[in-house]
Amino acid sequence: MKNDALTDNHSKTFPAHKRLRVLISAHEFSPERGSECAVGWNIVTRLAQHHDVTVLCADGPALYSNAYYDEVTNYFNLHGEVPNLRVVYVRQPSITLRYARINRKLMKFTRGIGWQALYYMGLDGWHRAALQKAKKLGLDNFDLVHQLTPISFLRPGYLWATGLPFFWGPVGGMFTVPFDFARIGGLSSLVFETIRSGNIALRTRLSGRFSSAIQAAKHIWAVSENEAKIINRKSTASKVSTMVDTAPPPEINGYVRHFNINAPLRICWAGRHEASKALPLVLRAIDLLEEKERIMVDILGEGRETERWQFLAKKLSLRNITWHGLLTYHKALQTMGQSDILVHSSFREAASMVVLEALGWGMPVICHDACGMAVAVDDTCGIKIPFRNPDQSIKGFHDAIKKILDNPGLVKHLSKGALHRAAELSWDAKVQEIAQAYACG
Repeated sequence: MKNDALTDNHSKTFPAHKRLRVLISAHEFSPERGSECAVGWNIVTRLAQHHDVTVLCADGPALYSNAYYDEVTNYFNLHGEVPNLRVVYVRQPSITLRYARINRKLMKFTRGIGWQALYYMGLDGWHRAALQKAKKLGLDNFDLVHQLTPISFLRPGYLWATGLPFFWGPVGGMFTVPFDFARIGGLSSLVFETIRSGNIALRTRLSGRFSSAIQAAKHIWAVSENEAKIINRKSTASKVSTMVDTAPPPEINGYVRHFNINAPLRICWAGRHEASKALPLVLRAIDLLEEKERIMVDILGEGRETERWQFLAKKLSLRNITWHGLLTYHKALQTMGQSDILVHSSFREAASMVVLEALGWGMPVICHDACGMAVAVDDTCGIKIPFRNPDQSIKGFHDAIKKILDNPGLVKHLSKGALHRAAELSWDAKVQEIAQAYACG
């Protein structure tokens, strides 16, 4: 990328020391929520330390008006406003509320899930309203724009059409599940993953808005290497890098772990109990261990697969498992922190928050070499399992656990790496990278 400043808006470069006027679109933005709200809040508020930031955010989720507004207002009342940050609320338009009402009715028949297409159609209405709000604020008042949340590639918003230098990401949602993994959750899982994969293939190849956003972008952060490759195929410039979409919670005080061979190896598994989390792969891997008595397993969470998974554990005669159920956030963190390692078997998500929490605790992680986990975890902090087919995964999880049982000192070594990796993946590190990209844009 050239360093010399050019004349047109889209090709601007800025001195690294200059405070820029930044306009960010973050539909999800709240200090009191996790997931994408946490992404919006933690990145935006930290960027205000480097630049003058205006954030366009929703007043709340559709049908829960003022939820984000109230949470942000309460935070500011308690802690004071964030210097150099201006929060501009964009109310959910009537079309978005209409789609949300239809979706709520559908939830009665779809196990509380609703129809994803309706959500994204409503989100598109909000993005259009956000663009109009940006124009009313005056585009001349900003040096650049950044589409931050939601993370999904399906709706890149419309700030890319402003003519200002455009940044996007972290962006994800393009990972597709291979057939052999899709079918392990039964017929419903296979149908869902097949439809989802087809939709992703269609959208990434044919969506004009997706292509336009990529072509307009000065820099894009993709959640995984696979998604970076998809974006690069649509772009003629080298402007894509990977960035895990979440970070270890700052409140976790991790420490270096030591595995005492005179005590069982304590393993934690945490997540929603649904097909894509694939706990049965771990249960079958444990069943292959010759020394099952040398491990204890804490399983956190619950969901539609809980009974089926508990039946499988009973069928395999696995007695060293504690099913904790759904815990409060802080209780779950506390329970996780008492384990030696995290085993994470999921095969479809961006970068699981539980993986980042484990790294923050200083816990080595065993996971698939796929999705955002492949970026978050490296050889210094964990063991990644080749993502080929379920049988290979079972063998991989078995071999990884056995390797740690046979080499107790490995826990200490990987634990040190986990703490170092957590620092590299922190919100502050992400914001430093983003701020540097702005300056080099």
